[in-house]
Amino acid sequence: MKFPILFLMLILVMTSSCSKEELVDEQINSTALIVSNSEMELEIFELVNDYRIELGLSSLSYDTRAQAYTTEHNLYMISKEEISHDNFAQRSSALSEEFNAVKVSENVGRNFATAQGVFEAWLNSPSHLKNIEGDFDATAISVYADANGMIYFTQVFIK
Repeated sequence: MKFPILFLMLILVMTSSCSKEELVDEQINSTALIVSNSEMELEIFELVNDYRIELGLSSLSYDTRAQAYTTEHNLYMISKEEISHDNFAQRSSALSEEFNAVKVSENVGRNFATAQGVFEAWLNSPSHLKNIEGDFDATAISVYADANGMIYFTQVFIK
């Protein structure tokens, strides 16, 4: 039953991505599994917003349209077996154009078992914390596990 869901997610990513041709082979060859779409994604979203509200900042809306970009990047990182911000300039440009955004940023992570774990790691990283506390209006989050259970995280922030 997981294969049809994965196949449908890959089709969705390939049809909504701005760089479809570059990642088609990587996506087809990937054995990535979605980590329950996501309790963990929603938990990260809530943790970030709760944190922002505690600081007196506005909460972020969740933009499901931007999730294709976070999913695509997770699949890319899985194909490389490492976390990175590779191709961020292209993602940022595409998000800026598609969403008429004036500012885009992203957080990535790997190998945390819980939403709280990755969130706390981001809070302890000055550059990731800057994004969480930044002047943004919306966000999207993707959580994927590779075939070995290594979990990858990508969150974009949009204004």
